[in-house]
Amino acid sequence: MNLPVVSVLMPVHNAEAFVGEAVESMLVQTYTNFELLVLDDGSTDGTARVVSLYSDQRIRYYRNSSSIGIANTLNIGLKLAKGKYIARFDGDDISLPERLRIQVEYLDKHPETGLCSTAMQLIGNETGCWIRDMHPEEVKITLLFHSPILHASSMFRKQLFLANGLIYRPDAVPAEDYELWSRAVRICKMVNLPEVLYLYRIHSAQVPKNDERALACVRNIKQEYLLAVLPGLSTAVVTSFYELFVDKLPHTKEEVRVMEKLLNTIIDTNKSVRFFDSKRLKRRLRRVFAAKVFYLVASEKNYDCYLLSKLRIKQVLKLLLPTYHVYSV
Repeated sequence: MNLPVVSVLMPVHNAEAFVGEAVESMLVQTYTNFELLVLDDGSTDGTARVVSLYSDQRIRYYRNSSSIGIANTLNIGLKLAKGKYIARFDGDDISLPERLRIQVEYLDKHPETGLCSTAMQLIGNETGCWIRDMHPEEVKITLLFHSPILHASSMFRKQLFLANGLIYRPDAVPAEDYELWSRAVRICKMVNLPEVLYLYRIHSAQVPKNDERALACVRNIKQEYLLAVLPGLSTAVVTSFYELFVDKLPHTKEEVRVMEKLLNTIIDTNKSVRFFDSKRLKRRLRRVFAAKVFYLVASEKNYDCYLLSKLRIKQVLKLLLPTYHVYSV
């Protein structure tokens, strides 16, 4: 029997309500050379019964005797996987029919790329569309602020990841994907495809990612990433960069000066290390900086010359000309 090209890792825990729809969306993929690993993390509902209704030989069901968490479960899936590519898939979502085909074709044609994700359409309790950065250099910069890869629709090269120890860290849950990408980006290029190939379900049973423990975990990932990719920075500078530049809005001119100093330190350090594309990094940080200064000027009506000089032209016009609109330039 030929080995599958793609191993789809679908961790589930008490997913009885949605897992059938998820499995069916995978079974109608136009690309057929895959295995679907249903990784049951000790479900106590009817998840196993629903999965058993499907007799397709491409489905492999594995169940933990008790719940061990998503990171450990995914790492088991990586060991069980037979495919060249690993595709992630959540058991309460839907993969559109062309998803696997488009991702496989992209990775086949771009051997320098280690991972690709796709845009997502939200379903369930929310609507909208998530599209992330398409250029790998922008992905690296976005990692400074938040996860740039949509985990559930990602596909990556199994051997590349395993050879470089790129597995999930249980202590990084619920940001285990963010932490993994912060290491993977130092090994390979990662991109997001613009096509909507995935339906991401928002519902009340999902684990919240905005409690204090989760936020602290994300802060640690950000700081570890920046220290690793720009080793010339001190821990004190990195901590201040996130506390004063990224996570805070300025309330005084003096705070803006501190923020600008931190910004320039990051930019100057990168010039020698060259991990980030210098022009893209400077442009993104300056844009973030300008948005924060605009908040101060607009809220305080503080039209100080120094503050105005840090704004983009469109922002200055918006402040000084109340009837100005972006489309007027």
